[in-house]
Amino acid sequence: MSFAVFITTKNSTMKPGMKPFAWLGLGTLLMIFSNGRWIIPLATWLYPVFFLRFLHSQKTARGLWLLWICSALVSIFIWRKMIPAPGVAYYFLTGVALQIVLGAYLADRLLFKKLKGFTSTLIFPLAYCIIEYVSTFIPSKGSWVSLAYTQTGNLPIMQLASVTGIWGITFLITWFASVMTWMWERAFQRTSIFRGALWYLGIFFGVLLYGTLRLHFTPDGVRSVMIASVVQERAQKAKLSSCHWTDARGVGQYSPQVEENLLEKTRMAANAGAKIILWQEAASWLPKREEEKFVSQAANLAREKKIWLLMTLWSIPEDYPKQLVENKIVILNPEGQEQLTYIKNKPVAVEPIIKGNGKIPVLQTPYGRIAPAICFDDAFPFLIRQSGMNGADILFIPANDWKEIDPIHTEMAIVRAIENGAALVRPAGSGLSAVTDNRGRKISAMDFFRSEQQIMYAEVPVAGSSTLYALWGDWFALGCVAVFCVILSRVIISGMGTRNKKLPAESLSPDIA
Repeated sequence: MSFAVFITTKNSTMKPGMKPFAWLGLGTLLMIFSNGRWIIPLATWLYPVFFLRFLHSQKTARGLWLLWICSALVSIFIWRKMIPAPGVAYYFLTGVALQIVLGAYLADRLLFKKLKGFTSTLIFPLAYCIIEYVSTFIPSKGSWVSLAYTQTGNLPIMQLASVTGIWGITFLITWFASVMTWMWERAFQRTSIFRGALWYLGIFFGVLLYGTLRLHFTPDGVRSVMIASVVQERAQKAKLSSCHWTDARGVGQYSPQVEENLLEKTRMAANAGAKIILWQEAASWLPKREEEKFVSQAANLAREKKIWLLMTLWSIPEDYPKQLVENKIVILNPEGQEQLTYIKNKPVAVEPIIKGNGKIPVLQTPYGRIAPAICFDDAFPFLIRQSGMNGADILFIPANDWKEIDPIHTEMAIVRAIENGAALVRPAGSGLSAVTDNRGRKISAMDFFRSEQQIMYAEVPVAGSSTLYALWGDWFALGCVAVFCVILSRVIISGMGTRNKKLPAESLSPDIA
């Protein structure tokens, strides 16, 4: 109600010619805090309201052009240093490629007047979800920039991901904007908007109720396992970072100090009672020739301490760059035997690494079923979903981040845990390390930039739960595609019928007349 009072008051005091640009300006300001580096979750819900209202007041081409300029400028600003693209490529990606979501605004502008009643509010959220979903299959992007990740602080709403994936959350946000615009254009008259508003509020509060109940009713007496996460110390991290990914200096500058430190910290964690120990992504940068020796040392330690060890290697071949690096996890059991090797499936664009086989393995252990993935893999819901389909209890997703994507990248991984009903263990070099249960509740956290610690401990519940998303996958996103196609077909058929009615009888063929 207060929002309605605010905008109707503005309507009554502002010069008519300035109103649309005031909404454009306010939407642009709110967009700065809607995603990227400075997220205020409420801004994510509000900024599309003003963009839609502006576009509805303009001729399509002019309005979309102005909207693109504002949106592009904001995107360039808010994703600075978060999207690792050099020079001109960064400006193209943020100023042009990310603006594909304006297709949802265009669809709304072209179709909203052609539909009667509350159905018109579905155009914008349907189109937005479709664009987000399709763009997830771009290898260099995945689900980055999704609106859903801006709401991770609201766990009741985030539980919707266990049913619909992130698409249901994006739909809820963008549908709110469309409903508000629909009510605004009816001057918030109760008789005109009551039923539509009731529909949205009913679904919104239904989502909150589901999420609250899912968080509240968690099985009691679930067994747990002590897990330790190990990250590189800052001095070693800085030294390794000086060896850029895209050159081969890492081979010539190898020294065993990093590996010795990792084994020392692993021993400390085992002595403290950890049964499973995981290192951050690429914790050990070493030449391929040194790999067998180091794995053997780690196997001896695993056997001595009776631990499961998930060691992460950045293994550089002697003839690099002719052959690419292996960014992988090697899992050792308490007998020191290698159980599996997982190679990162989704390289970041600047990583000179080989790609994995596209599969997320699930390994049975005495402490439940565990599934490994690495860093950017978590940006692809359909990839991580394999863990949920195979009943994983704990997701292990080590990462190697940088300051500007702390903590948003960790929050993305937490959403994967909610989607698939698994606990999450995510040690992150230069980022936020976190452990959560299968509802996304944090059990332990350690920020690389605020802590001198190298080891994070957590009692992790072994209680995977089946979710609808794990079973049915992206059914909601595909449903959005189907519903949008039905609505579009109705509009086209209706338009054809209207044009035929307007044709004079003498212009029709004798058979039709």
